[in-house]
Amino acid sequence: MKIGIRAWIDFAFRKIFSKPGNEICLISLLNAILDLPNPIDSVEFMNPFSYKEFEQDKLVCVDVKATDRSGRVFIVEVQIVVHPSFAKRAVYYACKGYSDQLQSGQGYSKLKATYCVCLLMRELWDDAMLHHHFQLVERATGEVLGDSIEIHLVELSKYNGSEETVTHSSVLEQWCYWIKYSSEHTAEELQALLPGLAFFERPKS
Repeated sequence: MKIGIRAWIDFAFRKIFSKPGNEICLISLLNAILDLPNPIDSVEFMNPFSYKEFEQDKLVCVDVKATDRSGRVFIVEVQIVVHPSFAKRAVYYACKGYSDQLQSGQGYSKLKATYCVCLLMRELWDDAMLHHHFQLVERATGEVLGDSIEIHLVELSKYNGSEETVTHSSVLEQWCYWIKYSSEHTAEELQALLPGLAFFERPKS
């Protein structure tokens, strides 16, 4: 039986990527997108609601929020309707995730890198780039302000791979295929089509 449920629908996405026991799915997706020098090897899910200091502050709730053993923070959002201001929204999410790390009396040295990953079902920019990667960079020298904020926007609408080509695609492109088209396959078909993709816990030998 085909899966039938689209992975990019909010409730399905949260069920897949923020359910305890499914950590391997989130780890694999994040590693494919972020391509970090020190890959993620474990995650702990966090409260997706951001702290409100005052009643009138804006409440932020994201699809997935997690941290790894080194304290890095990961925020993941899937968005079906994409408004022109969405880039600002992503910056806001990232800044909230970064600032929420500290409590009263803690030093700024405690801050860890925060990564905001947004998977968009509509185009935000008029270009051919599937993956946009933003960092805080010194314009003259290109030096990156490390351990701060990164924003990754993946425009799934621009992914044009197919069942015939996906086997030979990058892991990121394979994840794009899985998120967009997994509903059209059975679980067995997906395992055969994408044997290297960690979207389920494989039995230990």
